[in-house]
Amino acid sequence: MAELTVRRVIVACDAVCDIRPAVEEAAALAARWHAALHGVFLEDENLFRLAALPFGRQISLSSRGASESFAAADLEKLSSALGGAMRQALAEVAARRGLTWSFGTLRDLPTVSAMAGIEGDLLIVETAARPFAGSWRPRSAWDQLAEEPARPILLRRRGSVGRGIVLVLVSNGTDWERTLGAGFAMAGGDEEIVVLVGETAGVGVEAVRRSAERFAAAWGRKFQVESAAADGSALLRSVQRLDPSLIVMDSRGADGITMRALMTATRCDVLLMR
Repeated sequence: MAELTVRRVIVACDAVCDIRPAVEEAAALAARWHAALHGVFLEDENLFRLAALPFGRQISLSSRGASESFAAADLEKLSSALGGAMRQALAEVAARRGLTWSFGTLRDLPTVSAMAGIEGDLLIVETAARPFAGSWRPRSAWDQLAEEPARPILLRRRGSVGRGIVLVLVSNGTDWERTLGAGFAMAGGDEEIVVLVGETAGVGVEAVRRSAERFAAAWGRKFQVESAAADGSALLRSVQRLDPSLIVMDSRGADGITMRALMTATRCDVLLMR
């Protein structure tokens, strides 16, 4: 069987992330696989460029009064404080779970390529921004993800609690057994795996079912296998009907639909396989 082997989990946060939940969930996955945990606080280079401009000001959404000036030195202090908070959160959760951990900061743009030089088997990116002024949330720069990742990448989006379903999309021309194995590895004990096999995936439903039975026996998970039309609209409707908490798919997209279209139509977490 094509297992998802994880020896080191990387969790990346930036200034708009809700850091502690991100670290807690990454640590839970690392503990499941007995893996080491590495945290990266990403200092968004664009924010520092903005702070260096002469008209840069701090804006408070809760106040109608004039905002204060916001210089590069102020941003340096804020960034340092947020990085320190992430490091502390890592230390606390690692001690509680008995994990080996490490931490570092990186000043770059929030892209997968920025993380390419950091060693790890799974990259977890917190793409959901903290709410400001009630329910409004700034858009995460990670939402512009366009690169094909060099390793599996889990996008935590926190847009929907879903129905406790891990949805695996078996696509044409992909290493579908590895994608299938990742779905079983990611599913919690009370989550069901649903496998959608595209009509043009090049593999029969029964072959996928036999492979899924082996993974189910190894992980103790429930699953079902369904066929899906190659038409992109029909596939989207199937995904929305299932309302999964996690989608596992190839980074190049699924039959009849691109990765970006699927991510736009849903707000659940997404695991992109390379």
